[in-house]
This record gives sequence, structure tokens and C-alpha cells, in this order.
Amino acid sequence: MKNSISVFDCSVIDLGKISFDEGNLTVVENNSSFPFNVKRVFYLYDIAGGESRGAHSHKECHQFLIAASGSFEVSLDDGKFKRQVFLNRPDIGLHIPPGIWASEINFSSGAICLVLASHTYNEEDYVRNYDDFLSLNKLQIVDYTESILEKSWNWLNDPEIKHLTSTPDFSKEDQQKWFSGLENNTKYWVKGIQYNNKTIGVAGLKKIDTDNKTAEYFGYIGEKEYWGKGLSSDLFTLIFTIAKNQFDLKSLYLNVIPENIRAIKAYEKAGFTISENTDSNVMMSINL
Repeated sequence: MKNSISVFDCSVIDLGKISFDEGNLTVVENNSSFPFNVKRVFYLYDIAGGESRGAHSHKECHQFLIAASGSFEVSLDDGKFKRQVFLNRPDIGLHIPPGIWASEINFSSGAICLVLASHTYNEEDYVRNYDDFLSLNKLQIVDYTESILEKSWNWLNDPEIKHLTSTPDFSKEDQQKWFSGLENNTKYWVKGIQYNNKTIGVAGLKKIDTDNKTAEYFGYIGEKEYWGKGLSSDLFTLIFTIAKNQFDLKSLYLNVIPENIRAIKAYEKAGFTISENTDSNVMMSINL
């Protein structure tokens, strides 16, 4: 998997067409034509020459754009790379996953842009300010490498972090054995957390249960200078998207010690609620 969603994850999909003597027919169906269920449909038309539309990103909503008539270009931006896609046929479409800044430009006369969306309208899902979009994309999920493994050794042996994460004693050999087994462990998914290209922590899912569509979330910021910076909101936006779209999960849960008040507040802000509370552990869960 890539570090985060990029413009190269936006795919042009051929919908196919059925030809008759009288003309052509193209069929669009949920779960077969593209990778999401349609919950909202709208279309743009009578766009004046030189005008553009879009210029925003979505946190969770997928979109599928079709040039139902005429042509236009879609400008795509992931904060690092930019790409333009030209649409001019009603039997092909462009899938735009969440996390991409998209604008529709260069409309031809009479162009109609048909948009199929995975979510109903929710203004909170929109990121309309480009600087906010770039800020959101400063935080990324990256591959868990040997160098992050070494950082994790230092982080998890810090007494405060060790206590807050309930990490038991472990040796270098234990850690290396765990790392070597990750590739074949389908129940475990772990990544590094980067902010402004600096590795600052670790996050992942364990006990992934594809039958019951749930998993346990875990994560920590190892670089203490980034504590209290409000990064958890952006992190959970990424984690929730991955849990739903990559693993098809319907819920997540986590465990945290009661005295980790900062973490509990962050989890509650992200939407987790307390499902079990004891003197030694707080279990929290969320439906995705």
C-alpha cells in the first residue's frame, strides 16, 4: 500500500457500452461498475466558458465522474503530485477516492458532468480551503520499516510511553521475531506515522476479524514534542478510511488505561464511546 492516497490512486474505468442500430447504452451498477455503493447523484451543466467547478477535497466520500455529454478536464492534487485527466466519453469515468483535491476545468460547450457519490451530502466531509487540505496531508501513514522498528524500541522503552501503552517487557530478539512475522500475519496491520516527513509514531490494527468485520486499533506518538498538537483527528481520518476501504471493517475497538486522560479525550473526539470500564482498563468502540 502507498504511504497515503495519491493522484495515482484515481483510476479511469471503462464502463463498457451496448450498441444498437439506434444508438448506445451504458449501464452503471453498485459494487460492479466501481468500488463503492452510490448514495447520491448530481450533475453539472451550463458551465460558462472559462469557469471551473469543484476545488475541494473529501474526507470520506468517493466520487465517480462521467462526461455524460461533451468534455472537460479533472485537475487532481494530493498535496505532493498533480495530474490531469481528460474525460470526453459517456462510457468511461474517473474514480476519485477521498483525500484528493479535485477541480473540473475546461468545459466544452454543452458539457454535462455526471457525479456519482458514495455518501449523501455532509458539509463536514468537505475540505474547501486548500491550506487546510495541505495541513491535513502533512500527516501520513507509511510502511513500517527496520528504521521505524528501531525507533519503536526506543519509544516503547521510554518509561512514560511504556506505561501509557501497557507495553510488557520485551527483548531485541522478541521484537525482531515479531517484525519478521508481519508479512504473513493477516490479522495484524502496522504502519508508521509521519508528520512533515518526520516519523513520529506508530499506528495499526490487530486481531483483524474479517468474519465479524472488526479489529482492535492501537497507536502512539513516540516523539513527545508532537503530543497535544491535535494530530489525532487527521490520524483517525486516515485509519477509518483504511479500515473501511481496505479491510471492509464495520467497527473498531481499543483498550486504554484509565489514567491516560489525554488519549481517552482524543478517542472520544474521534467518535469512540466507552463500552467497558474497569479499574485497570477502558475499552472503547466505534461503528464505522
